[in-house]
Amino acid sequence: MKLLGEVLKIDNAAVPTTLAPAAQVVSRPYPLGRERKALFAALIISANLREGDVLDFGVVDDSIVAPAASGALAALVAAASPGVRAFQHITASVNAAVLSIETAASADGAITINGVVFTWAGAGVPGTGVWNTAAQLATEINTLLPGLFAAVLAGTVVTIISRVAGEETITTTNTVTAIIAADVLTLQAVAYLEVDASELTPGAANLVAVIDNPVANAGTVIAAGALVRGDARYAPVPQAVA
Repeated sequence: MKLLGEVLKIDNAAVPTTLAPAAQVVSRPYPLGRERKALFAALIISANLREGDVLDFGVVDDSIVAPAASGALAALVAAASPGVRAFQHITASVNAAVLSIETAASADGAITINGVVFTWAGAGVPGTGVWNTAAQLATEINTLLPGLFAAVLAGTVVTIISRVAGEETITTTNTVTAIIAADVLTLQAVAYLEVDASELTPGAANLVAVIDNPVANAGTVIAAGALVRGDARYAPVPQAVA
C-alpha cells in the first residue's frame, strides 16, 4: 500500500495575505498532469468577518485570464464564463471553526447556532437555550451542542470552537433586534473547491485559485490557500482468507 505522500502532492496555493475590502489574493498557475484531481482549500484565519460579509472563492483555468481585481471573479461567474471551473461564497458565520458572539446588547434577541435557537430573556432557564448572560449562553451551547465548546474569554464575548476540527462546523443566524450583525464574528473557517481534469476547458492545462474580499465587506481577513493534487484512483487491498 502506498503512503499518502506518494499519491498526493501538497502545495501552498497562496501564502497568508491580509485582505482589506476590495483586495484579493491570486495563486500562481498549477497544472493538472499526472494528478487528475485538484482540491483547493481557502483558509480564513485571524479574520474579522462580520455576519453579512461574503468572500468570493473560485478556481479558473487558463482558457481565460485570471481576475486581476476584486469583483472581477464575481463578474465572470455572473456572465457564466466557461473558464470558471468552481466557485462559492464563503459567508461569515457559516462553516466557521472558531466564532465569537458579542452579547453586551442582546435584549429580546435570539441567535440560532447549528439549528438550535438560543433566546435571550430576563432570566436564564438551564437546559432550554434561554439565557441572560454571556456565561449562561456559553453553558447552554455546551449543554445543547456537544460538538461545540463555548467559553467566555473576555467580558461579554462568547467564543465558540469546534471540538472536532474539520468535522464539526459552526453556522449561525440571528433575529436582529439588539443582537446586531456586527456582533457575530467569524475567526477561522475553511472552504473547499475540487476540480477534475475532465472538467477543464479544451486546451487548458492549469488552474488558478482566487480569493476576493469584496468592497462591500466590513471586515479585514487574513486568507491563505492550500492545494492537494492526486490521481484519485482507488485500489482495494487484497484480503487473504485463512
